Amino acid sequence: MKTNRLYKYITSIVSVIFLILMLTSCYRQEVILEQIPANTGDNAVIFITGNFNRWDPGDPRYKMQRNENGTYSISLPRGIGELEYKFTRGDWTTVEKNECGYETGNRSLQYGVNEIVRDTVFAWGDKEPMNCIQKTIIIRELPANTPENAMIYLASSFNNWNPGDYHYIMQKNRNGEFFIRLDKQDECMDYKFTLGNWESVETDLSGKDTDNRKLCFNKQDTTFVSIKAWRSIRIKPIKKVVFAITGLPKNSRPGDPVYIAGNFNNWNPGDIQNKFQADNSGRQYLTLASDKEVIEFKFTRGNWASVETGLSGKDIPNRQFPMGQADTLFITIDRWKDR
Repeated sequence: MKTNRLYKYITSIVSVIFLILMLTSCYRQEVILEQIPANTGDNAVIFITGNFNRWDPGDPRYKMQRNENGTYSISLPRGIGELEYKFTRGDWTTVEKNECGYETGNRSLQYGVNEIVRDTVFAWGDKEPMNCIQKTIIIRELPANTPENAMIYLASSFNNWNPGDYHYIMQKNRNGEFFIRLDKQDECMDYKFTLGNWESVETDLSGKDTDNRKLCFNKQDTTFVSIKAWRSIRIKPIKKVVFAITGLPKNSRPGDPVYIAGNFNNWNPGDIQNKFQADNSGRQYLTLASDKEVIEFKFTRGNWASVETGLSGKDIPNRQFPMGQADTLFITIDRWKDR
């Protein structure tokens, strides 16, 4: 009998010691958001979301505290290991973006490395970026056999290596040089030049493939390059179509962004290059160019959680359109998946 009591007593003591060790081995973690975009709005409600709350963008448990000095802060539950996270204003349409309004990778921190982490948000998904960092590439030298009416394209890690992307056509400056001005999407990008397809990609003088070029968004705002040769000068035709939205779901809100995602942009639901603009009458439109015979697509408000659906709220098949069939396509969107 005494043996059983002693055993239970020892077991209880060991359990308490183990619990104390577990609690004391977990690290404290505070996150401070020091700067937010000027167009955020007064008294904004900001959340932190991540792998610690199943990426719930508006979890009330992770609402950040606004401090008197204008910063936002939160003390996360004690823990160990790595955290991945982002900032939002309550839903995924308002998630943080980079300086030019493009998607950013998840932030990360390691418990126990820095007790306090300080961050900056450069832009929000539902607001125009205010301090976009840009870089200009100028072609100083072209192959002698470049067709006079050639259009030169930039294929890169920024546009899923699309060799004939209408949004990445080089323009001509006053000196007759081809140039393109790029918004920052990532710290660096890999790229090559083409005449609209991979058969016409740039090569070295012997006709062999060259390594990808690399461009980083550092303090230098202009980069000068030369193209030695083309693999071919055969040009694949590009066709265009204008999308015009004639009807939006009744619960759409003023200022809601609308995007098109399809087989022409690797189904990126928040591709800023494929975001609709408004004309003087307020109608939203977008010009799309592609070398594909048939494009497949859907409309979103920036992510797949907000993709269009049928009136019943169920998913609909991909829309399809044979390029060249018409120059304008009028669109009605029945419902958003998240509303």
